[in-house]
Amino acid sequence: MLDDTYLIDLKKRFIDTIDKYNDDAPFETKKWDFLKNEGCAETNVSRGNFFEKAVVSTVKATVTLPDNQHPSTIQWLGIQTFPSNPLVPALVGVFEHVSEKGGEFCPAFYDVYPVIPYEEDKEYLKTLIEDAAIKHNREYKELAEGYKKMFRVKETGIGIGYGIGVALGPEETDSEYYKSSAEAIFKGYFDIVEKRKNEKPKPEHFDEMFKQRREWVRFTFMENRFFLGGLQVGVPAECFMLHMLPPVVKF
Repeated sequence: MLDDTYLIDLKKRFIDTIDKYNDDAPFETKKWDFLKNEGCAETNVSRGNFFEKAVVSTVKATVTLPDNQHPSTIQWLGIQTFPSNPLVPALVGVFEHVSEKGGEFCPAFYDVYPVIPYEEDKEYLKTLIEDAAIKHNREYKELAEGYKKMFRVKETGIGIGYGIGVALGPEETDSEYYKSSAEAIFKGYFDIVEKRKNEKPKPEHFDEMFKQRREWVRFTFMENRFFLGGLQVGVPAECFMLHMLPPVVKF
């Protein structure tokens, strides 16, 4: 489905790494055609003992985006994890290659979402991601401001977690920085997973996890611009619901 060699490689590495933790749960693949516009989507879902649900999805489509007069061809890689242990954080990542009249662009968004936050984990992730920015003479900015600009919202809400990630907007053209930043979050996230994987949660930690998941569902349907924007251009609702929603929610 994807043509971008970096996205193909990144997709494979996410699947292979998740597989090591969920060796009891092979990935299941589902595919969809867009309901309108020219496009297709694929979700790869693993439901195991470690990652209660982990999803690696791809989209390739040619659509005319809002505020654009010309069609864009979008290659989209999305990552979503829901660990079963509330002391292990979740990851949301979106990495894109957009081709349109006037150039090639590489938007991205990612952040790490803890149920129980650890300041040392936050600082470790921030250092890796900031180093990637410095390497390319880029300024590392607070995610909250980039998020609000990217999604045209006034408040972030549950849209960001630790707030150490990046929001590279639709105008982004520096593919080398984009790749370095993606590598930083890949390494940083799985380093934290490895660090926290054997820690024993308390009952109140699970209470917090289900509280977060309830809010996650509300956010997905009411505020998530990836979800709402995807439906607008023809992504089947079932596809993005499978990708974005928690595996078990208690209301």
